[in-house]
Amino acid sequence: MVKHQFSKLRLGVRFSHPAPMKKIIASLGIIVVLVIIALGVLLIPHVLQAPVPQTSPILGGKAVSSQGERYIYNVDTQYYTIETTYPSQIPLAGAAGPKAERVMEQAIADDIAQFKSDSNLDQITPQDAQIQGLDGTRKYAFNASYTEYESTSTISYVFTIYQDTLGAHPNTFFQTFTFDRGGNQLQLADLFKANSNYLQVLSPLAYSSVVAQLKLKGVDPDDTILETVRMGTEASPEALQFFYINEDKLHLLFPPYQVAAYAAGSFDVEIPLSQLKDILK
Repeated sequence: MVKHQFSKLRLGVRFSHPAPMKKIIASLGIIVVLVIIALGVLLIPHVLQAPVPQTSPILGGKAVSSQGERYIYNVDTQYYTIETTYPSQIPLAGAAGPKAERVMEQAIADDIAQFKSDSNLDQITPQDAQIQGLDGTRKYAFNASYTEYESTSTISYVFTIYQDTLGAHPNTFFQTFTFDRGGNQLQLADLFKANSNYLQVLSPLAYSSVVAQLKLKGVDPDDTILETVRMGTEASPEALQFFYINEDKLHLLFPPYQVAAYAAGSFDVEIPLSQLKDILK
């Protein structure tokens, strides 16, 4: 009988130790949870505040504020390179800025697509590359950069686009955009009154300015050169398609080859708006 009671006593003593251990484990668990919560409180705000790279809606260019609030789009492949910049913030109120930005970005995207299509750049085979001498340093190239101009009622962007298609000379041309304060793109005709014959007014002004600029560049225009200038500045929407407005002046742009030889470069014709006041809207 005594032995039996001792056994029960031993049994009770043996199972009396786990209870404090469970409390210790539970306490450690609570401490671990509290530490995790504390770390979360400290780290989550930093994660939430981490800047998300801003990309443009069409080309997917990356925004770079250090270069004047603009997007940069780069592609560098074995056979061609593309580098272009375009505005990420346009100083127009409300939805007008993004509206204008999309117009320009789509136009540049179309130029890039045309550049790639013209030379079948995405279908070049190793055999094609060997024939064309594409060796990693010799590549097709596309580059576009822009300048911004403002007047009281408009904002203009001039894109200078450079293309090297491995010919005798690279090609340089323009894309110009002028917007009103609502973000609506303006064509040259939109600046003038209906039936104003604005092309007939602008054409001789452009012709005279280009001839004068040729002389400043050291070119003595003969009859052949003058005919090239006349054709390049003719009174047509195609000849006078590149323009921008800076403060109180209208500018007409002519890329290389349009009005003179490639070596003569491009031409910028400046016309005071006051000179056009009778036909302006």
